[in-house]
Order: sequence, then C-alpha cells, then structure tokens
Amino acid sequence: MDISRKRETYGVTNINSNAGEGPSNQIITLRRTTSYVDDQDYIFVGFQDVVQTLLAQLIKAEPRRTVLSIYGMGGLGKTTLARNLYTSPNIISSFPTRAWICVSQEYNTMDLLRNIIKSIQGRTKETLDLLERMTEGDLEIYLRDLLKERKYLVVVDDVWQKEAWESLKRAFPDSKNGSRVIITTRKEEVAERADNISFVHKLRFLSQEESWDLFCRKLLDVRAMIPAMESLAKDMVEKCRGLPLAIVVLSGLLSHKKGLNEWQKVKDCLWKNIIEDKSIEIFSILSLSFNDLSVALKQCFLYIGIFPEDQVIDAEDIIRLWMAEGFIIPRGEERMEDVAEDFLNELIRRSLVQVAKIFLEKV
Repeated sequence: MDISRKRETYGVTNINSNAGEGPSNQIITLRRTTSYVDDQDYIFVGFQDVVQTLLAQLIKAEPRRTVLSIYGMGGLGKTTLARNLYTSPNIISSFPTRAWICVSQEYNTMDLLRNIIKSIQGRTKETLDLLERMTEGDLEIYLRDLLKERKYLVVVDDVWQKEAWESLKRAFPDSKNGSRVIITTRKEEVAERADNISFVHKLRFLSQEESWDLFCRKLLDVRAMIPAMESLAKDMVEKCRGLPLAIVVLSGLLSHKKGLNEWQKVKDCLWKNIIEDKSIEIFSILSLSFNDLSVALKQCFLYIGIFPEDQVIDAEDIIRLWMAEGFIIPRGEERMEDVAEDFLNELIRRSLVQVAKIFLEKV
C-alpha cells in the first residue's frame, strides 16, 4: 500500500514498460526527489522576474566594469539567486573567466585572493607554491595582471563589512571589456557603496501565495494533507512572513510528521517560540527542526560544526568520519555506510545541510 501511494505521489507510472530505456531513469528521478533539497525552487517561486532583470544588467552593452549588489536579510535566497545567475547558460557563454569566493564574517584577504587565482588558473603544484610565497600586495598585482586581458565575472558572496570588499576591489581591473562583479550582502550600506558604477537590488519577501507554493513544493507528500492539516500549515506558513528559508525548513519538518495531532504539536511549538513582531526569529524555526532530530542525528549534525564556515565537505569524507567517531550504529544486516548515507540525506531533507554538488545522482 505504501509503495502504491508513493508511486502515485511521485508520478511513477508502469516501471516495467519501455524496459530498454525507462525504468532506471524513473527510479533515479524518484530517488532524487526524496534525497535532497533542490534550492532552485527558490528561483521558480517569486524570483523569475528578478533573474531576468539581473541577467539583463550583467550582459548589457556597458564596457565599464560594473558591480551588481544583491542585499537582504539572511534566508531570503541571496546566494541561491547569485548561483542561479552564475550558472546561467547566457552568463557562461558571455564570460569566459568566472570565479566564486565566499567572504563571511571572519575573512582573510590573502586567502580570498589566492582562492580567486586558483579558480582561474588551476591548482598546479607550481601555482600553489608560488602563491604561498607571495605577500598580499604581490597577490593583488598578480590577480590584476591575470584578469587584465580577460572578460570576467566574479561573485563575492556574503560580504559583511565594506572593508572586506574594499580590500578586494583593487584587484579587479576595469579593462573596458564588459567585466562584472556580483556582491551578496545582508547590509544595505555595503551594497549601496560597493562601486561608483553599480546596480543594487534588494531582495523582497515572498507573498502569501508564493510562500504557500514553495511550502507545497518542498512537502514530501502533499496528497496526504487533509483539509484540517492544510489549515494548520497555512497558519504556520503565514507565520514565516515570506522568508524562503523558514518556509523550506518548516516544510522539511512537517514532512516527517504524520497526522493532524503531530502537525498541531509543531504549530503549538512554533507559536510558542516565534515572537510576534516585524522580524522573524529564524533560529526558532531552525532549532525546532534540530530539536526534532534523534540523538544519533544530533551528534552527526553537530559534528559538522568542526569544519570552517562556508567550506564544501565531501559527502564520503563526512560519512567515514561519522563512522570513525562511533556515531553510526549498524541496523541489522545493513552496511554502516548505507546507514550513514541515510543520516546525511535525512539532514538534507530537513534543510539542515545544504547540497553543493550532485554527481551521478549522488550528493
């Protein structure tokens, strides 16, 4: 009965038909649907017009190097929007040289300069040795020379202080060839004062209709939602006040709660934890999702905190580390690696871990 219901929910038809081509693709599609959160849904809910506007700004016939600033509070989808622009086919074809760096609150200018150079020039032993011997001034000059003859797009993600941007700005030459820089930041001051030639976009909150649309996209089993559950969910989604991250986390939490009573408990907690004011306490929703984890999952999640902020972690590495620490207890005949992978996928489904890359349908 459960298999039949899931096949209906995810639109899997007769998997034995067209045996030569269909079955594996359909099974893979089903796995992808339930394995990880695709943050591109942000873009499709409410941001289509924004993407087109910003794309037009990036590829317009303006030879001077210009800066495009995207700002707004945490959880609005600034990085997701920037990533969507960065990977757009129009951008890839327009900018032969592209680089992405994440600044965050604690940053090191030399490391940022090195990372940009590595992403442009590659990570050969000669390059790495050369970069380690350079001073900050040398790195700045080296990057300017590297970019001087190129049409480039650089994304400087998550800038907190204007000093961080000023320390990088000098390394981006204006060769009058249409180069662009994208900055994402929570601070209006950083966005507004980024450059003399700049385009500033403030991200808006989602409307009530868009919020509900995003919630339903992220819910694992929309068809199981009876009218009474829908009414509860709409109250909770409204409480998120149009913040995409809050809506996605709430949807991931409710996907693991079965029945009206379970949803009512979540609503009671939400009402208790979220303060009624103009701002939303995103940590209340995140902590609600964290507190709902099993002890084993909490251990695995907290362990990720030993890695530096904004670092990409290899999924196989974190699985092996969890096993080595003794966090993974075998379940019957199941391999420890499979149990650990289930744990990772569970954290992803709950929007507590963000997927950076998918390869051969695996995180």
